[in-house]
This record gives sequence, structure tokens and C-alpha cells, in this order.
Amino acid sequence: MKAAKRRVAALAIGASLVIGLLLTADPAAARTQFSFGLNLAVPLTPYPAYGYPYPPPVHYQPYPYYRAYPPCARVWIPGYYDGYGNWVFGYYRYDCGYYGY
Repeated sequence: MKAAKRRVAALAIGASLVIGLLLTADPAAARTQFSFGLNLAVPLTPYPAYGYPYPPPVHYQPYPYYRAYPPCARVWIPGYYDGYGNWVFGYYRYDCGYYGY
């Protein structure tokens, strides 16, 4: 009786191993596919066929561009010595008041 149980157990384990190998071996041996296509066909009709005449163009009056405030003044800052005795060259600076104008 014990020999029959061992034989059935060995057969069940062997069958499960074979089934497991068969199920897992297929994805392991799978190869990816890569394809590249190029279509050089000539269209049979012109691109978008617009069946109705185009509407006439609408011309609007140009919107005047007004600045809300005058631009900041450019002020020349002459050269000077800084606190460490290094010469700082002169430069232009925008002199804007509070809030940028």
C-alpha cells in the first residue's frame, strides 16, 4: 500500500513538474517582433476638399497700443570704489520709482 502511495505521489509530482515546465517554457522562448513600415503613396484627391467658398476676410481696426505709464529712465552710474577698495566700473541702470513706474 505504501509503495502504491509513493508511486502515485511521485507520478503527481512529476506530472506537475512537466506541466509547469511546459507552461513556463513557452514565454521564456518567446521572441519579440519588430516591424517598420514606410508608406510612399500618392493621394488620389487633393488634400482637404473644401466644398464651399471661403468666407471673405474680416479686417478689424488696429488696436492702439498705449503704455499705462512712461518707461523708466536710464541713468548712468559712474564708477566707484566699493567697501573693499575694488574699482567697480560705471554702468547704466533703469531708475524706476515705487511699483516699477
